[in-house]
Amino acid sequence: MYQIIIDHSGLSLGEIEVINNLFSDYATYEKTLDNDFEYASILEIEFIKDKEILFFDFISIEKWTFLIEIIKNIKKRRGKKGLRFKITITDVYKPVNNDDDDDNDNDKYSIFNKTLFLLNHKNDLDFIKGLERIEITIENIVEIYEVQKMKEEQKTNNKSTKDKVQNKAEINEEDSMFFVFDEIARKWIRITKKATAKKTNKYENEKFFL
Repeated sequence: MYQIIIDHSGLSLGEIEVINNLFSDYATYEKTLDNDFEYASILEIEFIKDKEILFFDFISIEKWTFLIEIIKNIKKRRGKKGLRFKITITDVYKPVNNDDDDDNDNDKYSIFNKTLFLLNHKNDLDFIKGLERIEITIENIVEIYEVQKMKEEQKTNNKSTKDKVQNKAEINEEDSMFFVFDEIARKWIRITKKATAKKTNKYENEKFFL
């Protein structure tokens, strides 16, 4: 299952066409979002892929580099009004107990985990630095998830088998990772949904967790 979902607001027809042409080899779905008057434009791209495939095997590094250049140009055209940009990587898997006779192949897949990157900096330098460094975090995603798994396993060592089964059933929620770019440290940092919900900060109103 390989799909790309492109949601946008405030982009020109030419900009949309360039992005669509870049991903013309994939099954793409496009939707117009409601305007956010805090930003000149919004662009959200979701990449849906098999969990066994590395991201840069799914999207070639050449296409990724071209996409980054496209986003840079869009941001520069928006100036101080800014571009809100979000990337979601959705890993899916095919459960072994599905009915092979099902005509709808998409129904045979379940979400394994989601990784989200939110870039909402209006300063060109901060935005571009964050954009360029998404690649590094994506390349380390496997290791990041492995570290998270180890921490979760340590927490459940003293729990009953029943509790462990329940935790595995909730893997989709627990395995989601949300990143925002720290312009001071110049790196992407992971934040938790629970922590964000307790704070009133610049991320809360970005519809980051939708």
